[in-house]
Parts: sequence; structure tokens; C-alpha cells
Amino acid sequence: GGNNLQMIIGYLIVGILCLSACTQKNMPIDKLAMLKMAQDYDSTVKPILPKDLNSGIRCRKDNGDYVYGEGCLTGFQVQVGVLEMDAIEFQTEELAKLEALRLDQYYYKNWVFDNVTNEPILEHFVKNAFAAQRPKIESGKKD
Repeated sequence: GGNNLQMIIGYLIVGILCLSACTQKNMPIDKLAMLKMAQDYDSTVKPILPKDLNSGIRCRKDNGDYVYGEGCLTGFQVQVGVLEMDAIEFQTEELAKLEALRLDQYYYKNWVFDNVTNEPILEHFVKNAFAAQRPKIESGKKD
């Protein structure tokens, strides 16, 4: 029965590797994982590099006011076809969801996708590439 042991060890190794790599519910994911998911869905998608250190997406303005809500870590612009959207990384999924709700935008795990709502191509992209959700619609509340 040496084969069974090898199989069990194999499953254990896969399981351990998967714990760190597989995107579990609520586990934050990083920019590279996000880009990979985006490009797996649409190979033409690419990040837009800021022209300089002062441009690009920032969590706070120079005066310290938050542009994006609590827990904002960083952000980058993504080109999807001829359109651009912003991907903003948060510390947790809960904080990302709160910010998506405030902005009426989409979120996936610990990321908020800004400038997506009411742009059908981008809405289609984030829903299909990431299964992103828009908290306002979900809650079914009418303003």
C-alpha cells in the first residue's frame, strides 16, 4: 500500500500550496493576481503606468484628505479596450465593499473598481473577469 501513502502526501502538498495560493473567500489578493485574472479573461488588458510620481491614483490628496475611504492602500489604472478604469486596493474585503457602496462602483475581494458603473463595456469586464459585485444593486434599495 505504498501508493496510497504517496497519494496522501501528494494531496497534502497540493493542499498546503493551495492554502497560500488559491484565492479563498475574503483573502486579499495582490496586484499581480488581479492583473493575471484580468489578462486571463482579456489578453489586451494592461495596466497604465503613471507619467510621474505625482500622477496616478492616490489614496489621499496632498492635504491629507482621503480620496478613497479607510483602508485604501494603493491603486492603478487599467486599460480595457479604449476605456480606462481604476483599480484600488484595500486592506480588507469589508473596507473595499464599503467604499464600493459609497462610490456606487464594483468590488472584488479587497479591490474596488472605480469609473466602471454606467460604462457597459467595463461593467461587463469586471463582472466576467472577476465576478465583481456592485453593493448598491445587490441591496435592492431604491434611493
